[in-house]
Amino acid sequence: MSKLFSEFDSGKIILKNRVVMPPMATEKANKDGSINEEIVSYYTEMARAGMGLLIVEHCAVVLEGRTNLKQISIARDSDIKEHKKIALGIQCSGAKSAVQINYAGSNRSENLSWPALGPSAVPHPKTGIIPEELTISQIVEIVGAFSKAAKRAKEAGYNMVEIHSAHGFLGSQFLSPITNKRNDKYGGGIENRMRFLLEVIEAVRGEVGEDFPILVRLGISDNPPGIKIYEDGLTLEDGLKVAKVLEGQKISILDISGGMCGSRPPNLEDKEGYFVPFAEVAKEVLNIPIIITGGIKRPDTAEKILKRGIADLIGIGRAIVYDRNWISKAKKELGD
Repeated sequence: MSKLFSEFDSGKIILKNRVVMPPMATEKANKDGSINEEIVSYYTEMARAGMGLLIVEHCAVVLEGRTNLKQISIARDSDIKEHKKIALGIQCSGAKSAVQINYAGSNRSENLSWPALGPSAVPHPKTGIIPEELTISQIVEIVGAFSKAAKRAKEAGYNMVEIHSAHGFLGSQFLSPITNKRNDKYGGGIENRMRFLLEVIEAVRGEVGEDFPILVRLGISDNPPGIKIYEDGLTLEDGLKVAKVLEGQKISILDISGGMCGSRPPNLEDKEGYFVPFAEVAKEVLNIPIIITGGIKRPDTAEKILKRGIADLIGIGRAIVYDRNWISKAKKELGD
């Protein structure tokens, strides 16, 4: 049997195979962030493709923390009812479910009516938006909003929750020296810049309990492997320090991606497995299970990554969206 279609046991949850559908924004929500039947049908249908784990796209923990009006909300208790439909649809199709929770910060549309908030009042390198600097009390409120969102995720019936700290969103903004110029306990060295993420994890665990799996999507470097986009961004060395601390926090799975460079860095979109070098380096210092994604399209590529021990789970996103039979074809190709 292939490694890709072997069972994965995290100790807290068992996946039928090692294919993960990573979170990908559909921007199909109603303008108030509420879920509609189109979204429920989309995730139910996608789960029928046969992956072991499906991670629902980033959902806003605060309505004013959305990246645009069409982003899904998990900020209100009234959102739980529709999230239950998504979770049930995924699980009835045979996959385990997770939902990613997020706060946009200054990585958002310009035309929103509420002010952008961020670690420091400096331009976001992708959007150019200069946010208002978060006060300590506002940081505490946002940390609490993450924990309440995670509690809603559990009540909705998701099997796991994923904290988003990548792709230039708020968690990523705190980690990056480009957007974090603070001189208090949340700024300066990487030990302080990771404080926000660690407080979110602690608060989330306080709401969902020790047995509910927590994933973190970590933008481990602001620059993608082999390309310098940001001169003074989060370095891989500092990103690995964060990852090592996250392992000590006993999260269930680390989902490795890019920071300010985003999920699809320029000039690398057509390269298969462009974030794999990050996983290679991380596996040298970590024992925690790792998801790696980033342009992986071919079953043999996924199989080689797993057999080399570079990652434990493989994110296959757009390849499955474009071909709902990708998994059944992969099983045939790999002899399963």
